[in-house]
Amino acid sequence: MSKKLKALVLNSKFLSLSIDDLKSNTNVPIEWHVIDSSKKEDIRKLLPDFNILVSTSMDISWKNEAKNLEAIFMPGAGWDKISSEAVPEGCVVTNSYEHEVGIAEYVLMSMIALDRELINSHNTFIENNWDYWPARFGPFKELTGRNVTVIGLGRIGKKVLEMTNAFGMNNYAVEEFDVDKEVIKKLSIKEVVKSDEMTKLISISDFVVVCVPYIESTKGMIGDKEIYSMKNDAFIINPARGPIIKEEHLYNALKSNRIAGACLDTWYTYPKGASDNPKPSEYPFNELKNVILTPHICGSTYGTISRRMKIVAENINNFYNDKPLINIVEELSKI
Repeated sequence: MSKKLKALVLNSKFLSLSIDDLKSNTNVPIEWHVIDSSKKEDIRKLLPDFNILVSTSMDISWKNEAKNLEAIFMPGAGWDKISSEAVPEGCVVTNSYEHEVGIAEYVLMSMIALDRELINSHNTFIENNWDYWPARFGPFKELTGRNVTVIGLGRIGKKVLEMTNAFGMNNYAVEEFDVDKEVIKKLSIKEVVKSDEMTKLISISDFVVVCVPYIESTKGMIGDKEIYSMKNDAFIINPARGPIIKEEHLYNALKSNRIAGACLDTWYTYPKGASDNPKPSEYPFNELKNVILTPHICGSTYGTISRRMKIVAENINNFYNDKPLINIVEELSKI
């Protein structure tokens, strides 16, 4: 490619510290323009002047202005915020993962915190309440020897089982595709089943971890049947996407103490701007004492954003030099 690339980078507080990683790892002629991702109207006006977009979102209202884009490089994994209609003909879209370490660490943190009732113990003890003192409450369990099932054995699921394996847990997995025998051996996976058999593993698990991507086939895949097949003392952790679990069924199971608890990091409603604070669910999960609730923080680490920007930089270099791109999103690309 002989012409110079012009890249519009949509920045945010999350990405700002990794802009230097993007620029320092790009070694082809390129002109950068960095703008706050919340300035939607300014972005729409600028778009016609650029052939590269670095962003995790693409608004449908930018459809006409995006016609000169040749590539959209996402410093993120999920592409649900990229409007397919706004992607012009001849434009390639790629994503980047690199968040499996941060998410797996979050999952292990959640497992221990749920098991030890860390949040409730803290909240009562700062009020000088000793109810969680073992002399009154009794002992807590350990992770060693317990059963964990990951639903989805991609990058995240594998990293979770790598860490649970180190804790001496019994690893199980639900996966639609065939799993290499070496992976099963390395992660000490005792059994792998397809999704139509997941209740077989869920019913013996102490922890169920949702690790599938959010696509049409996984929307609502965990509902009444799956949740109520869990043991009464089992926990479910969702670092994937909220709508993969049917919220009504999950809320009712937690409220009735049909299952022991949950850690929920992904939701059903998100803010649309920099200052709105919508309820993340139509159900009051915040009123329950057997849940840990966080605002989609599991993969948001310095390591994640640095590695992602290096992937974006590599793709920009490859794009300029007509080399194969990493992680092309076939569902969005129009090449």
